[in-house]
Amino acid sequence: MNANKIEMRIINLVTTLFIIFCVSSCDKTVDPDGNMEKVNCDSLNAGIINTDSRIVKSEVNKLVTDLKPKVTANDRFGHKENLSILINRLNTQCTSINAELICYACIYTNPPQSEILVSTDSIGVTIKRIMDISTPEDAVLSCVRIH
Repeated sequence: MNANKIEMRIINLVTTLFIIFCVSSCDKTVDPDGNMEKVNCDSLNAGIINTDSRIVKSEVNKLVTDLKPKVTANDRFGHKENLSILINRLNTQCTSINAELICYACIYTNPPQSEILVSTDSIGVTIKRIMDISTPEDAVLSCVRIH
C-alpha cells in the first residue's frame, strides 16, 4: 500500500470514531418516569464550582419542566411546594450536591425570586453558592443565575 492510502484510511478511522463519540455523547437521558431530561451532575457540579450560570441554568431547568404553579390562599405564587420538589430532585439525583431553601419569593423582582443554597465539594473544599430561582405565578420555575 502506498502512503496516501494508509493516510486516507487513518483519516477515515479517526473521522468514524469522532462521529460515534459525538452521537453517543449527545444521547438524551430521560428519567424513569419519562417526564424530563436527567440532570448531568458532573456538569452541574462544575457549574456550581465555577459560578457558571449558563451551565447551572441549563441543568437545573431540566428538573422543573413539570413544576407548574398551584396558587392558593396560603401561596400566592404557587411554587412553595415546587421548590421543595426541586430541592429534593437535586439532592436525590446528584448525591454530591446538597441543596436547601434559603427563602421563598423573598427577592422582590417581577416575578419574585427564591434562593436555594447549594453546596458541593471541590478537591476537599466545600463550595457554597446561591441559586436564584424565578417563581412566577403563571409559569414553571426557572433558574435565573448562580452567585
